[in-house]
Amino acid sequence: MERWIMSISLLTLACLVSYAAARSAENVQAYMVYLFAKDSNWDLNAAHAFCATWDADKPYEWRSKYNWTNFGDPNGPVGKEACGKCVQVTNTATGDETIVRIVGPSNWGLNLDKPVFDQLDSDGQGHVRGHLIVNYKFVDCDPKPSGPGEYNVTAYYSKDYNPVGNDWAYPPHAACAAMDGDKPLEWRNKYGWTGYCGKYASSNLEDTCGKCLKVTNTDTKDSEIVRIVDTCGSQALVLDKETGFDPIDTNGAGYLAGHLIVDYEFVDCEDEVGSPVAVYSQ
Repeated sequence: MERWIMSISLLTLACLVSYAAARSAENVQAYMVYLFAKDSNWDLNAAHAFCATWDADKPYEWRSKYNWTNFGDPNGPVGKEACGKCVQVTNTATGDETIVRIVGPSNWGLNLDKPVFDQLDSDGQGHVRGHLIVNYKFVDCDPKPSGPGEYNVTAYYSKDYNPVGNDWAYPPHAACAAMDGDKPLEWRNKYGWTGYCGKYASSNLEDTCGKCLKVTNTDTKDSEIVRIVDTCGSQALVLDKETGFDPIDTNGAGYLAGHLIVDYEFVDCEDEVGSPVAVYSQ
């Protein structure tokens, strides 16, 4: 009896290990392909995507929420079972990462649509080699937000903050300078900066100063965490151009238009003692 129970336990453990392996993998090759997601207005039928049979009638917001990829891993989901699932992909060389949605199969690894390949290939070496080496893991496509936020709001940019050029010293005109200007450098340079005047703005600066927002460019899907250092006059955000606006304006369209259309949500800044410090880097 004990031997039978042990056999069942070992089988269960093996299944769990296999399942875990199927949910993530390291050092996988990712190639660039043309899936024409944006060019086809995120229409799976127009793009002749394999998963159109099951997902073409999903709402536009669902189809355009993430960039697209084809996926192939014999230990992972295949065919219909893979369609619509989301994968977080990290370029092992640069640390750049993003989330993509599966719209079809590949022979092996990932076949990333060109815009997302370019987004991850920030040092250009992927184009030189013909592929990226990435880690991936399956993630929830619709995670619950860490805090309140807004969708499709306007984010302008400002060159007045200039934190990099001023050694991350708060300028006198920043509304949060009196409250946060004397915080340690490691705190001030942990994230890019923004002025905030969105839906949850408050006349009590303690409610927003120093808080963090995850801001996502609705056009390119690039995201960045920024810290609130100031108020602003209208719309929702005034991002520091170098540390908040440019990192998510990867196609330059925001600079040409003078603003971005973004989603944002409040997130944990992880400022507690002992939290890893991820200093903003250019």
